[in-house]
Amino acid sequence: MTVALVHASFAAVVDLSIWFRITYAMVQLQAGTPAQTHLLLFDTGSGTSWIADKKCADGACNNISGFPRNGYDVNSSTTAVDLGVYNSIGYLGGATGGFTYSDIFEIGDVSWNQTFIAANKSSWSFIPGDGFLGMGFSSIAQPATKTVVETMIEDGLLDQPRFGLYYGKEFEYTGDGPGEGIMTIGGSKEDKYVDGDMTWLPVRKDLNGTVYQLWRSTLRKFVGSRRVDDGGQPSINGTLEWEAGQANGVFDTGAGTISVPPGRIDAMYKSIGWNYNALIDGRYIPLCTDFNTTWSVTFTFSDDGVSFYDVSITGDRLARNGFAGREDACVPPFEASESEGLVLFGQSFMRQFYTVYDFGDTKVENYKPLIGFGELKAEFRPPIEDGKGKWQ
Repeated sequence: MTVALVHASFAAVVDLSIWFRITYAMVQLQAGTPAQTHLLLFDTGSGTSWIADKKCADGACNNISGFPRNGYDVNSSTTAVDLGVYNSIGYLGGATGGFTYSDIFEIGDVSWNQTFIAANKSSWSFIPGDGFLGMGFSSIAQPATKTVVETMIEDGLLDQPRFGLYYGKEFEYTGDGPGEGIMTIGGSKEDKYVDGDMTWLPVRKDLNGTVYQLWRSTLRKFVGSRRVDDGGQPSINGTLEWEAGQANGVFDTGAGTISVPPGRIDAMYKSIGWNYNALIDGRYIPLCTDFNTTWSVTFTFSDDGVSFYDVSITGDRLARNGFAGREDACVPPFEASESEGLVLFGQSFMRQFYTVYDFGDTKVENYKPLIGFGELKAEFRPPIEDGKGKWQ
């Protein structure tokens, strides 16, 4: 069975509203004919999209999220094509697997043939959606699959080979619908959301220098600064440096926090005036009032050692309450990663900016990808935890 490509007759820019359920960020799209609606977690750290199949969603896969799932029913779609491949995906936090299909995906007026996994097994028991939307590069996608955005680029559906993210202001639960956040595919909206200029980071290829895999950039320096009070002058309390190619910053919307090299984490905490050993053995519980503008961290990136790009954030913007079961305590800003060469920037970091992921060209062989960070205009900035279970 073959299915002809179906799409709009013009290049498009499409907006998907962002939903939050128990801190997980998702977008809604349709799959199959007739259309089946699904909520998918968007993940820039993976390549293949997957949707729980009907049996998995109806109870064959464990679901402790508190939210129902709408499984993909291949037997109800007249446009489904079985690609004859069974794929399994292992993530840092879970695993999934299932048969690979091609079917019609639809966002607004734009529709196309998309490859994905109809998962018949998943250990993601706590996610409140139907699956994942892979937003990395197709070079890390499972056999017979491609990422959604690269498929749309290759099919000529998009106005520009990029997507932009504004997370909105509510990061816990947006209720029965989406919040203010928007994912824009085929363009970006710096003019609307960004105060000042964007900072653009060059994306690094794999270790062999052959293909782009993840949205990552070469990390060269970390600086932690702290002052005694809001009126004092900042002092640099700690600086860490890496040689070219020694460390990467990976920007992963599927991750929650900032993960830093285990051998450097003690120095990073010391730079902002905190004691890491006291944190891990429970002698210090960070209060949300400890997340304030008296301290900040700056990450510096460079591919060539000539041009350097800084991305900075103050402590108040990293506050996430609920640590140790307390409303007045906030989650520590850093956790240890699995590699001395990895800093993983998750949602807690990226939702404080408007971010743009630009492939740089419509052809894989000509890709020159960049990741852009923009400071949000005042009206779009998320609220700050005030340490009393309320937001200011």
